[in-house]
Amino acid sequence: MRKIIILTALAFIGYSTVSAQNSQGKTDDLGRIALATVVPDQAEGIPQSARQLIANKMEQIAVQNGLGASAANPRFCIVPLVNVLSKEITPTAPPMQALNLDVTFYIVDAASQIIFSQTSIQVKGVGQTEDKAYIQALKNVNVKAGQFKGFVEKGKEKIVEYYNSQCDVVLKGAQALAGQKKYEESLYTLLSVPDVCRECFDKSMDLSIEIYKQYANYKCTEYMAGAKAAWANMNVDKAAEYLGKITPDMECYNDAVQLTDQITQKQLADGANVWQFKMKQYDDSIEKDKMMIQAGKEVAVAWAYWGQGQYFNWDWNWLYKK
Repeated sequence: MRKIIILTALAFIGYSTVSAQNSQGKTDDLGRIALATVVPDQAEGIPQSARQLIANKMEQIAVQNGLGASAANPRFCIVPLVNVLSKEITPTAPPMQALNLDVTFYIVDAASQIIFSQTSIQVKGVGQTEDKAYIQALKNVNVKAGQFKGFVEKGKEKIVEYYNSQCDVVLKGAQALAGQKKYEESLYTLLSVPDVCRECFDKSMDLSIEIYKQYANYKCTEYMAGAKAAWANMNVDKAAEYLGKITPDMECYNDAVQLTDQITQKQLADGANVWQFKMKQYDDSIEKDKMMIQAGKEVAVAWAYWGQGQYFNWDWNWLYKK
C-alpha cells in the first residue's frame, strides 16, 4: 500500500503518513516552496506507533528552517530512512529494551526520483518494549540541530533550480493536461510554481488565466445543460443551483441570464411566488485577471483535496529497495 496522508492541501489517502500544516489547505499555500512530509509504507521497520511522531519531526524540521511543511505540491517531500544500529537488553530490574538508531532524512523530487538533499543523525532510546524504545529514540531527534538548516536550504535551492531549468516542461505539461480537459490538474501544476522563481511564476500565472477561461467555459456548458434539464422538469430550485454556478466570466453567461428571465416570467405568469434568484454580477472593484487567478487557485486546491490522491501515490521503491 503506497498511500499518503496529506493534512494540508491534500486529502487523507491512506495510512502511510504524510502530513503538512493545515487541515485543508489555503489557496495561498500554492506558489510558495513547501515540503510534504511522507512516511512511505516502504520505509520498513518503523513501527506504526512511531510513524506520526517521525512525520511530526520532519514537519518541524521544515518549519524551523523556513520552508513550512505545506503539501501544496507533494512532488517535493521529506522522507525518512531508519536503520537499527544496535539493540540490547539492559542489565536492570526490570530489564529494558535499548535501541541505537541511525535516522536519515531525504528531501526528494518524488516524481523524477531524485534526492535533492540528505542528512543523518544517530539517536538512542530505552523502553519497556522495542516499540517504546523506538519512540523514545525518535523523540531525541533535535529538530533545532544545526545540520538541518543546511539540509533544508540545499533542498530549497534544488527546488528553485528545478523550476528555473524546467519551466518550459512545466508549461507544456500544463497545456497538455488542459488539452485532455484535465483543467483542474493543469491549474494545480501552474499555480504550484513558487513565486521566488519569478520568470517561471509570471509565465505560469499568465497561462493559468487562459487555462481557467477554458475550464470556466467547459463547466459553463455543463451547468447550462443541467439548468435547462431542471427547468424542463419544472424544478426551479435545481435550475437555480446550476445557474448559481455560472459567473460573468463564462461564455454562456448571457444564455444563463436569458434562461433566468424566462423562468422568472413563467413564475410570474403562473402566479407563483416571485423567484428571488439573481445571476452573479462582476465586482468591478476587483481586477479581472486577479479574480481569475484566485478562482483558478480555488479550483486547483479543491482538485488536490478531493479525491485526486492517486496522482501523488508515488512509487518509493527506488529509494527503499535499492
